[in-house]
Amino acid sequence: MPITYDIETDYLYNERILKGIEKGIEKEKLLVIENMLKMTSFSIKQIAKISGTTEEEVIDLKDSLTK
Repeated sequence: MPITYDIETDYLYNERILKGIEKGIEKEKLLVIENMLKMTSFSIKQIAKISGTTEEEVIDLKDSLTK
């Protein structure tokens, strides 16, 4: 008699999926901020407001891009 197991009901499996999704969303957000910084038509304050981050985070990303 074969043993069956539904992986989609597994707590750890679902946690990994959610963490992967969150990581992907964060990566995409950083890419959008980076593109907005390159456009130079947006201020730091505008970028922070649009992206839902703080001005400090935008400044840190900007500084890391210039290194």
